[in-house]
Amino acid sequence: MTVIEAVRNLGKCIQQDDRYKRYIEAKKANDANEELQRNICQFQLERMNYQRESEKETPDNEKLKKWESELEAQYEDIISTDDMKEFQAAKQELDSMMNDVDAIISLCLSGEDPDTCHSGDYGCSGNCANCSAGCH
Repeated sequence: MTVIEAVRNLGKCIQQDDRYKRYIEAKKANDANEELQRNICQFQLERMNYQRESEKETPDNEKLKKWESELEAQYEDIISTDDMKEFQAAKQELDSMMNDVDAIISLCLSGEDPDTCHSGDYGCSGNCANCSAGCH
């Protein structure tokens, strides 16, 4: 088996995993939620307006403050929906799985035994943002 064939098999396994399926279903639910999509579009428009104003030579600080509070409220509304909460939870699970996959591949590239290395063996960088080891 070639590396490419193995990666294709890995892709098939990933697509059969419940975490991947949960993520896809949550994404579909978000995409089908018309109100959520309208809110996301409105948020993106407001964010672009805010960005344009902030990049002006002399930005209107009153406008910026107003947009900041509006953007914060819109963001909170978006992330507090049930569909978005489910999407975020599913995405976090999938990201964790992919971090484990990446860590094992990296360990193998460092000469570790593919049959015995674990993602927790990858070492701690101190930055937990992309880590699923659960050590902190």
